[in-house]
Amino acid sequence: MANARIVTDVTADLEPEVIERLKIEVLPVDIQLGSETYRLNQGDSWEPLFRRMTDSPARGAKATVSSNEFQQTFARLNRETEEILVLVSSGKLSDAYHQARAAARSFLGRCRIVVLDSLSASWGLSLMVKAAAEAADRGRSLDEIVRLVRGLLPHVYLVFFVERLDYLEHGGRIGPAQALLGTMLQIKPLLLIEDGEIVSMEKVRTRLQAVEKLVDFVAEFARVQQVVILQSPVNNEINDLVEELTTQLGIALPGKKFESIKYDPVLACHLGPEALGVVVYEGA
Repeated sequence: MANARIVTDVTADLEPEVIERLKIEVLPVDIQLGSETYRLNQGDSWEPLFRRMTDSPARGAKATVSSNEFQQTFARLNRETEEILVLVSSGKLSDAYHQARAAARSFLGRCRIVVLDSLSASWGLSLMVKAAAEAADRGRSLDEIVRLVRGLLPHVYLVFFVERLDYLEHGGRIGPAQALLGTMLQIKPLLLIEDGEIVSMEKVRTRLQAVEKLVDFVAEFARVQQVVILQSPVNNEINDLVEELTTQLGIALPGKKFESIKYDPVLACHLGPEALGVVVYEGA
């Protein structure tokens, strides 16, 4: 029987070489900003979308992959394999997870399709997709790959602070009064992705305090395998803090190297275009 195939979307931000070598199916994502819809295909720059978000007040932002995209992909892959694993951003952050589940129901009895909620996003999703695809490339069964990914879930942590509160307000995470008062007082919430949901940790008043809290969060782990800094694709004052964050992380975790990458549009729909965060992988 042919190897299991892995399906994800562009927000996993995979390198073209990895996609080709491991035969990963990468689907486009539709980002809805109010009445406008932006389609992001593999290889497209995220910068124009982030600039649009930066220059405009927050509107109802939503990320999804159409059920039709999943159905067409499943039908094509089913000619080659009988086992498919779908890994996309947390179902509480993107509608792609729910669309994939709906599309998979059409293939009951024809193809075994498992849709896993990554409970994560951005580099956290990328880590899981790569691990799954490497296992599939080695000929592991779908059950073995699912167990592998489930083993990674509790070991990936994302924490951010945000500069703008209007996206949190539109997402229903804070009320209008909280957003107004927080903006007036220049409050910067620290947010953690926990069980796939964005939850509040604490609040600070300055950017440097926020950086210190990010470092404190990372330093609490007894075992850290990798730390990745997540920043906006567009230049802004928040990105000016990346060097400071890298320096402080180096003091807290001597000998470690810290890659900096762009966070994805799914997270931007909830956090806005001006955020800074870290992903911690403590090793499974």
